[in-house]
Amino acid sequence: MNWEQDLAGEKPELEQALRHFKASVDAWSDAAYHQPRTAAKSAVRHSWRMATGWALGCLLAVGSLAGAGHEIYHRQELAKIAERSLDAEKDCEALKNLTEIGNMKFTQARAAARGIKARALRGRKRMAESENPRHLASAA
Repeated sequence: MNWEQDLAGEKPELEQALRHFKASVDAWSDAAYHQPRTAAKSAVRHSWRMATGWALGCLLAVGSLAGAGHEIYHRQELAKIAERSLDAEKDCEALKNLTEIGNMKFTQARAAARGIKARALRGRKRMAESENPRHLASAA
């Protein structure tokens, strides 16, 4: 079914207008198809945009992972510092205990030395009194 067959008996002006329209559409489509294309240029621009997008996405992912890694490292270092501090506190407490034990031993040794000295003085005093007749006279 062709439009020419459908309009065979109708107005000649309509036939001429339709032929003219068909000719102009054909001329336009021929001109449009024969124009040089710029698709390669826009494809290059699109590929650069896509590559830039991927690069920025990868940069964002790597930055996130690096930030997470740094946070883990920082927490580990803080844990090590806290452990060293706790060990230092334990060492300080142990040293303090040893010092207190040493002081107690020193104090006990000093007291024992005083006791020995006092006993020796008493013994000397007794010896001196036994040799001194005044002691015997005052007792009588």
